[in-house]
Amino acid sequence: MLLSIASLRQPTFEPQFFELRAPDQSITDYVISELDVRAEYVRRKIRIAAKAAAADHDGADCLFFTLPEFFWNIPWREVDSEEELHELTTAYLEKVPAYISSLMKDLPMERYGKIVLLAGSCATLVKIGEGDASYYEVINYLLTITNKEYEADIPLMSMWPKRHVSGIDFGQHIGNEDGFWFFRLFDEFVIKVKDHSSVSAEHSYFDGYEGLFINSLVPGCPFGINVCLDYAVLREGERDKEVEIPEVKIDFLIACGMSLDYDKQHPTAVQYSIRNDGMGRGACEVVRLEEGLIVDEIASEEIDDNLYLSVIRVV
Repeated sequence: MLLSIASLRQPTFEPQFFELRAPDQSITDYVISELDVRAEYVRRKIRIAAKAAAADHDGADCLFFTLPEFFWNIPWREVDSEEELHELTTAYLEKVPAYISSLMKDLPMERYGKIVLLAGSCATLVKIGEGDASYYEVINYLLTITNKEYEADIPLMSMWPKRHVSGIDFGQHIGNEDGFWFFRLFDEFVIKVKDHSSVSAEHSYFDGYEGLFINSLVPGCPFGINVCLDYAVLREGERDKEVEIPEVKIDFLIACGMSLDYDKQHPTAVQYSIRNDGMGRGACEVVRLEEGLIVDEIASEEIDDNLYLSVIRVV
């Protein structure tokens, strides 16, 4: 099976589309303005990748397109209060899925071929409890969606959440103790964040959600995802119950500061790993594995500014 892999290299902390928030602009309006720009940018890049893949990879079954961790997040410094932080979480959870869904509606399979989008991640903070005992739980989630599977004109999507919270996920941490990180989000506002998220994978299904990540969007090629730190610390098989098909053939690392480990024993069924990392200038990488070990790097061509295209053959 021939597959095209497109990755958008995008620095997490220095994106070219950040605009300063206007003095009287609500945090929700600011997020919407940022999402407008990012969605249009991604839409243009997917079109370029799809046309290049169709021209260069004759017979490919699908184009996988990846974005890095935190792609949809605005800088935390733009938040002015705890109330705005809660408003921001609501905006992320409501708006980001809608924008990602719109991308697939605008890229029909009949014109662009089959596309599976691994849409980077969006990190959100949900307050648990009140007073001194309160803390924040993280939902740092990646949405996967295809332009082929629909329900009532809405593209179906699955959500894969990050399990382990890193000390840089919300800026540089200022301390940690007893399973919690402490982050200074803005000014002197410090939050206590649980270092392990309990959120499980979900799939949209008939106006609701099913507790399973659907990874069979390309028949015969089940795929897996690790979001950054999970790649290094999850035990093999630890999250198998959240995945439709646990034995995956390609594995994606969507990250901000996590390299592929060439000495690591990966699951033996994995034939390729694809990394998209937003740390520094950003980095995109495709490697081949044999018997669970990385043995070779697959060449990528830069087909547009910061957009890389590779081809792999999965058996």
